[in-house]
Amino acid sequence: MRINYRLMPTDYIEELQAKGKRRKARCFMEYYFDVQMDAVNSFGFYAKSWGGDKPMSKGTVHKWIKEFANEIDRFWSYHQVKNQQHYSSVKKRSERQVNAERTNDAEKTPIKRSVSETQETTSERRVNKALNINDDDGAADRMKRRYLDDLYSIYRLNTKYAGSKEEAWNIYRSSTLPDHKQLVRSIVLYLHDRSVDRRYNLANFLRNEIYLNYIEKRMRVMVDGEWITGVYDDERQVFTASGGTEYRLTPSRLADKLADGELEFVIGEVAA
Repeated sequence: MRINYRLMPTDYIEELQAKGKRRKARCFMEYYFDVQMDAVNSFGFYAKSWGGDKPMSKGTVHKWIKEFANEIDRFWSYHQVKNQQHYSSVKKRSERQVNAERTNDAEKTPIKRSVSETQETTSERRVNKALNINDDDGAADRMKRRYLDDLYSIYRLNTKYAGSKEEAWNIYRSSTLPDHKQLVRSIVLYLHDRSVDRRYNLANFLRNEIYLNYIEKRMRVMVDGEWITGVYDDERQVFTASGGTEYRLTPSRLADKLADGELEFVIGEVAA
């Protein structure tokens, strides 16, 4: 009887298949299963396993496995965030129900008092209108706070040296940062990076921009008079456009284009 089943990032598999990359999708499923079973194999092993009659190049295998590892990190990071968000929602809902029950009990007690209706003056209407406008800023601030809470929870789950949440919040709210998923991914990769001897707390992680070492290096590059957005792999020295086309981009050529104003790094939604 088969009783063991495993959760798998099927969105990525479906995306590969939709692009006609069914072989790559099968390779990912094999690699993911090996990760789950702690079956550690070499690049050469996968080159033979995935190549069939003709082994794949180790360079392609290395590129694929790096991509697979990033997708797996993204997959589990999302579930960590989702778990924290759901817990927070359940907790808040429970607190609202308790408060509602208290309010209902209070309403059962009759209160005898006279209430007179008043009309707002022109100045009061202006004040209330200003408060409504400023509430949009408050909503954005609350959303940022919720994101910071997620990051702090992930930090606490992965290390006991998370530091001060309020200090992290003061840096987070005043900084231009990558999108939330990229930050989550960079935190998980950083906290499990064995090459790091001394790890920063969350506030210093944000203050010193340590995340830049772990996020995708997104950039806009001028190619033949046209701006193209994509991701740069500094190990392979290759710029991959969003459409999938690859361009050789050495560090010296990258520096030249940056100096000529033909290259911009992209942080979140803002080019810097």
